[in-house]
Amino acid sequence: MTKRRLLVVDAPGGPRPEQYLRSLCEEFSVTVVWLAVEAPADRDRRRAAVSLAPTAIAVENPLDLAGEVRRAADTHEPDGMLALSERVVHVAQLAAHERGLPANRPETLQALQDKRIQREQLAKAGLAVPEPWVLRTERDCAAAATAAAFPAVLKPSVGMGSIATYLISSPEELLATWRSAMGIVAADDRIAHHSPVLLLEELLPGMDPVDEPRLGDYVSVEVLVTGDGPNILAVSDKLPLSPPFRENAHFLPSVRPPGVLAPITDCVLAAHEALGITHGVTHTEVKLTPAGPAIIEVNGRVGGGVTEELRLAANYDLPLQLARTAVRLPADTRPAFQRYAAFLTPQPPHGHHVVRRSPTTAELRAAFPALDEIVHVTAAGRITDSAVGTAGNLVKAFAAASAHEDLVDLAERITGPEYFRLEEISAGDKEKNT
Repeated sequence: MTKRRLLVVDAPGGPRPEQYLRSLCEEFSVTVVWLAVEAPADRDRRRAAVSLAPTAIAVENPLDLAGEVRRAADTHEPDGMLALSERVVHVAQLAAHERGLPANRPETLQALQDKRIQREQLAKAGLAVPEPWVLRTERDCAAAATAAAFPAVLKPSVGMGSIATYLISSPEELLATWRSAMGIVAADDRIAHHSPVLLLEELLPGMDPVDEPRLGDYVSVEVLVTGDGPNILAVSDKLPLSPPFRENAHFLPSVRPPGVLAPITDCVLAAHEALGITHGVTHTEVKLTPAGPAIIEVNGRVGGGVTEELRLAANYDLPLQLARTAVRLPADTRPAFQRYAAFLTPQPPHGHHVVRRSPTTAELRAAFPALDEIVHVTAAGRITDSAVGTAGNLVKAFAAASAHEDLVDLAERITGPEYFRLEEISAGDKEKNT
């Protein structure tokens, strides 16, 4: 039987190609277009991984990506297109839509990428969402400082990984923080090409989880959308955030009771309908408030770590199932969970710190047998900066266990003083050391 043709668009920020390409190449005739934008060692590893496909096309300038994807589609005539990284998923789906392949409509993709547009559409559908002020200029900041409710959250309208996201406690903090956040956004090559717009949103009140007191007051919901509609794959529990809004860990499947989960998933499915989502994988963050679940944001891509967690907890190959959907084949939409999995991204304290002591991967593996993979450990001598968001983690790792509580224990202990020692420094000292 002739294999169906699949065009894969790969980039940093999503599941690594060495984790997902092998099963795709076994089932499909695969062509890869990939962003070669990492540091040399990481770029060489990605190059080696994508070489598993018969054809792999490197793109060094992100602004050239859309054109290269279209050229590859014209040459190879794929039956479907797949992208997993947030940096490229919208480019791939726009190209697929132009060719009549399974994809979301351009207006849906725009709403999935731009929080300002998304808020408008969800509010119009009657869903609970934070009400934003759009801050393009200092004059906008002055108006918001006078009329907005505080405390509030400042974030980019188009962002990734909680970058440049701040808690604004009072009007007096707004202008200086806005200037700082605009500078961070303008310097980040993942999002700088978008028109820099920041949103100031009301801080949604959270409620204490009564079922698991160590969990945070929000969850994420992972959905695979096929031709038959949206399918809930899992709900992910979270640890409380580190200031300002940095994720420390999440776990799936959720241990919250059905009575708590039902209104959450109902809310997420209503958001999918409101945004017109007809294809792909989504990662929706939901705040648990006294008034009920409220959408924080719907992302049109795989959640960070979710692919690996589903593999560990249910032996479920999410990229393969999404690829089947992309070429109009039936997909498995019901992971069979046998244990719990965690994605660990523990954060350094708020501000700037120098890492004085850091563990080896061997030390961490000896201390925590549940660790399946350690992707990164911040080395001694490095400077941490909370402004870079969740990507500034001390450790990036995956773990699995038969008991959810064991993973929560691990997440809380892995950056303890016996493993890490950090020393606070000033912003000026940071500049001297970088």
